[in-house]
Amino acid sequence: MMIRIIFIALLGLVSTLSLYAGEDIFEESLEDILATKSELKADIGSRDGARNYLESNTPIDIITYKQIEKSGLTSLTEVLRYFVAGFNAPETSVADGSDHVRAFTLRGMSPDQVLILLNGKRLHTTALLHVNGVIGRGSSQVDLDTIALGAVQRIEILRDGASAQYGSDAISGVINIILKGASHHSSVSGQYGKHSKGDGQKVEATAFIAIPLDYDGFLNLTMQAIGQEQTQRAGKDSRLTPVRVATHAGIPEAKNYKALLASNVVYNNIDIYTNALVNYRDSKASAFYRPADVNLSNPNGFLPLINAKVLDYAFCVGVKGSIDEYTTWDLSNSYGVNDFHYYVKDSMNYVLGSSSPSSFDNGSLNAIQNTTNLDLKMHKDNLKIAGGIEFRYESYKITSGDEASYTSNGIANVPGGSQGFAGFSPQNEVEASRTNYALYIDNVIDISKKLQVQVLTRYEEYSGFGESTNAKIALSYKFNPHILLRSSGSTGFRAPSLAQSYFSQNSSFVGSDGNLTTEGTFRVDHTLAQELGAKDLKSERSKNFSIGSVYQPSKNFSLMLDYFYIEVNDRILLTNEISTTSAQEALYGVSAVRYFTNAAKTKTQGIDFRSQYEYNFKDDTKLNINLWINYTKNRIDDSREGANTFVEEVRIEEGQPRSSMKLLSIYEVNKLITTVNISRYGEYAQAIANQEYEFGATYTLDMDFSYKVSKTTVLAFGGHNIFDTIPNKWDGLSGTFYGNNGIKPYSRYSPFGYSGAYYYLRASMEF
Repeated sequence: MMIRIIFIALLGLVSTLSLYAGEDIFEESLEDILATKSELKADIGSRDGARNYLESNTPIDIITYKQIEKSGLTSLTEVLRYFVAGFNAPETSVADGSDHVRAFTLRGMSPDQVLILLNGKRLHTTALLHVNGVIGRGSSQVDLDTIALGAVQRIEILRDGASAQYGSDAISGVINIILKGASHHSSVSGQYGKHSKGDGQKVEATAFIAIPLDYDGFLNLTMQAIGQEQTQRAGKDSRLTPVRVATHAGIPEAKNYKALLASNVVYNNIDIYTNALVNYRDSKASAFYRPADVNLSNPNGFLPLINAKVLDYAFCVGVKGSIDEYTTWDLSNSYGVNDFHYYVKDSMNYVLGSSSPSSFDNGSLNAIQNTTNLDLKMHKDNLKIAGGIEFRYESYKITSGDEASYTSNGIANVPGGSQGFAGFSPQNEVEASRTNYALYIDNVIDISKKLQVQVLTRYEEYSGFGESTNAKIALSYKFNPHILLRSSGSTGFRAPSLAQSYFSQNSSFVGSDGNLTTEGTFRVDHTLAQELGAKDLKSERSKNFSIGSVYQPSKNFSLMLDYFYIEVNDRILLTNEISTTSAQEALYGVSAVRYFTNAAKTKTQGIDFRSQYEYNFKDDTKLNINLWINYTKNRIDDSREGANTFVEEVRIEEGQPRSSMKLLSIYEVNKLITTVNISRYGEYAQAIANQEYEFGATYTLDMDFSYKVSKTTVLAFGGHNIFDTIPNKWDGLSGTFYGNNGIKPYSRYSPFGYSGAYYYLRASMEF
């Protein structure tokens, strides 16, 4: 199947090139072949400095702000899903906190196995832990949508294991977000759009203010505001009379405010740089509808709304300079905070009966990260050496909510806590911290004009988890001016997050039988968890290998093909729900327990194929075509007995498309720019009650038409998923909650959501 996909895509690409080239792309002068028209350089992949991403020892991709502007997208998560084959970010609903902070994956791996950098510095993670049945279950990751998109200069994606370079989390790859610097004009832009069913209205506005300073210094301020109304794609609730739609399933209602400041000041040949971001999000999504039940003091029925108020801010300051013509230094400190506060509205606590309030403060999660780096670089002759020291402090905190949000009063068979999401209790409260330091060195040696070798080593020690030494070797060989061969091998690790070590909560869940039960997520050091088999967590250990090539026959045409293999030992996962005894339930108030454990050994392998072509016609008309195909296969080996269920195995091995394709073309003629993006999402599956259900492959089409009214003003219209493609409903599954005629007729694993087409108008102006 995958071979057929690649063949069809290549055939389409070759056909397009033959239509538009007008001349043989191989009939170029030697000077044109050796030159690059606009050489794109990436900072990621090596600490020795920026280099042409097509000549890197490891696979690197770049998304530029010009490409982003032509996509009509307003969030960083959407940009990566739009451009990157193998990047997955499902739109979940009825999944508690995961409705408000979207999990994402790269190469089908866990969200916490992707490292996110901002201007090359580690960005802090969200305090939210995904504990429901979603892609990314059991993980925390960086919230990409805290970053104002208008501040981004380019996005660099390293598709290779990089723990030996950048430390924990960089198992499946690294995404480096580079902010705009000098030489940009101030601008304002806005967008208005709706979904095809008339809901999901979105209004977005961005202001970018650029102030040039002496000696190529700058001060840039970006502000973005987004108002998003919900979409409603739920099915009818058969529990109700008359049968009607009562639960909300779709994109949540949200207000999102972002600001980002970036600056660079030159003083006495020393660069002083800073960046600061702040994001406030107010988002509302529903739980399942609670029907009327007089036995539970609920005579009318209600729909609980989970209201997340998220405050995220970060600040980085650094200084850098030169010791001599060969040696540079860089000292920086990055500080980041994420505070995720839960509120529940239009709900009740059954045990409080008629005295229950309808609104609750359910408590909050808080995460802090502070990272200090000192880097040195030396470049002389054929040797480039870069190294440094890193010290990082992390903290994690759970604050309890109102007593009414969590109390159970020991009433048997009556779920306690606010319905929809139970509040954190004093027993859940925790304030934990840890430190780690690292020493690292990165050597790049030009053995000859054709052969380059890169050797990296990193020693890291975590308080509470001991030490780890990891290494990486990467090499590239330029077979001739057109062909580059490359390969890499590395070891890596990922320390358990503080959330995985210290998160705990009891909450009510609707089972497949429709009954409410109280289940608990417990820390591994809790007495009940240890009675059921919990053990102290260990770090994940990984091995990475890749081999590939780059073919660049001309300045305007390139092909990349890379194979990758990733093995993770002691992978940390959340267990299935383990039933408690009647005595344990009476003592701890839960009928089932889950906890984190080093559950399995996983193997991930696949192929990335990329091609890029650009042709400039004689009348200044331009055509740019990018094709990206990814194939990824995950497999669980050596699963710890009792740690995983069939549901979890299907989620990891089949829950994400094994194959995906992005075919992006941009055609510029005079003042009109047409952007067309064809995406293919491969088959995926989800398991319910130990039965696997498959969902077929799907294509979507995005288009954007922009017209340059003047040198400074652009008007545009377009749409995403313009043919209103929706994923398959459950095939062969009928049920009240999940099923083709149920409340949730679509899988929450759908890689492109299920809200259908979105159409918009946008405008921008520079000044």
